[in-house]
Amino acid sequence: MTNWRSLSGRASAGEVWAEVNAVPQRLTIKPGDERHVVGCPGPGTAYDPSKPAAAQRTNCSYTYARSSATQPGGSYRVRVTVTWGGTWRGSDGSGGALPPLTRSTTFRLRVTEAQGLYG
Repeated sequence: MTNWRSLSGRASAGEVWAEVNAVPQRLTIKPGDERHVVGCPGPGTAYDPSKPAAAQRTNCSYTYARSSATQPGGSYRVRVTVTWGGTWRGSDGSGGALPPLTRSTTFRLRVTEAQGLYG
């Protein structure tokens, strides 16, 4: 993920203001095979085509056991969720922690497989 970063905002009316700081805390991936969930305490590591697959396994990795050919539409339905935490403060000195907030997106992913014969 290239845009894993904190977000801040401030609203004001005259001399009164409120400020919010939100921090992404966890990435959860449901790869669409109905059996697995991958949870990561950060954004994970982007795939690097110059490295072998075995050198890229992390706690955020997932390897599909089968192609998506037999799935509806020929692709897996992947759901990615980011859990945010944050704090707020006001011009009167008040403030505190915000409850966790989740945002999700779903997309289709086509997975192919290659088979080889060993003799």
